Amino acid sequence: MRRVIWILGLGGLAAVCGGPAAAAGGAGTEWKARSEISYVQTNGNTDTQTFAGKIEASADATPNRYFANAKGLYGATGGDITSSRWFAGARYERALTDRLFAFAAADYLKDTFSGYDMRVTVGPGAGYDFLKTDVHTLKGLLSVLYVQEDLHAVPEPADDTESYAAGKAEGNYTWQITANLKFKQNADVAVSFDDTDVYFANSETALEAKLSDKLSLGLSYLVNYQNRPAGDAKYTDTTFLTSLVIDF
Repeated sequence: MRRVIWILGLGGLAAVCGGPAAAAGGAGTEWKARSEISYVQTNGNTDTQTFAGKIEASADATPNRYFANAKGLYGATGGDITSSRWFAGARYERALTDRLFAFAAADYLKDTFSGYDMRVTVGPGAGYDFLKTDVHTLKGLLSVLYVQEDLHAVPEPADDTESYAAGKAEGNYTWQITANLKFKQNADVAVSFDDTDVYFANSETALEAKLSDKLSLGLSYLVNYQNRPAGDAKYTDTTFLTSLVIDF
């Protein structure tokens, strides 16, 4: 039942964000989308497959801004699945001044190897654009979240569901090094208000080299840390990807 409620909640947020965006779309709203694809396969002494994909969409209908993204990571060795991580998120922003804005966001994560059959976060927040130039951008966000978790492989008779309030701090930085080379750094930390030993930290460091107007080659390094892993999960997951980036 709780899962159904969360799905309806995510759908409601999408409707709130998507409704105004669709209405504004006819007024010349600029929509942007991009995808990233990475695939590696080896055969011989070890048969491995790794696939990663991401798609992002955004629209600017100032004072309203809309962001959505989805990404997945799948890996298998010798026919056994070794990684499976799926994420989707949406955020609606309302500009209050040229730099200050309020927002509402919702995220969904499924990562059984990190101990989560489902992890959903929903909540409001505020952000500030510290840098807004053609060369550098820096955005900071603070939010208060309600978190719902369905834990994977929790021994019976323990409850496999947890919910709590949390605070989240996030920073997004880009540096246009040259016309064809861009550096990006995204990081966030979320801490439970009920137990500060329960916290999560994520980092994405990326470099993109433009090959044409629509195609780029991307290198990225991802770090996902949880201070109190569920079950036998490890504290830290790291991923290095080489990707083909397509702008629409």
